[in-house]
Amino acid sequence: MTTLALIAHMPLASALSECAQHVLGQIDNYVFFDIEPDVEPENKVQEIVEKLKPMLGPDRQVLILSDLGGATPANIGARVVRELQNAGVKAHILSGTNACMLLNAVRYREQPMDQLCQSIFEGGKKGMKCVDLAPND
Repeated sequence: MTTLALIAHMPLASALSECAQHVLGQIDNYVFFDIEPDVEPENKVQEIVEKLKPMLGPDRQVLILSDLGGATPANIGARVVRELQNAGVKAHILSGTNACMLLNAVRYREQPMDQLCQSIFEGGKKGMKCVDLAPND
């Protein structure tokens, strides 16, 4: 089972995690990090790596989800991925995370990493719809 981590601007990681737990119940091998505006990135990278290493399953896979590519949480996540890869862990990071992506990450985490990433992206896209009830004029 792929270990999952969500790294996002505060309070988005907490909010998305609460949403996922509301829908799916308790989530094993999952951790989230709300990144505060005044975070020291290198300290946070080390904190996250140390939190993830003992959570690794026999497949030694970690998938990190982040909110905004190029922003501080994603940059921290990319550095975590690099450190984990250097330690022999298969690790990836995806950005643009929404609730549907997180739900798919949890639901399909038994899939091989490439397939898991595709399932997550598909879920994210399918979750974006116009759902208003107003007639088109």
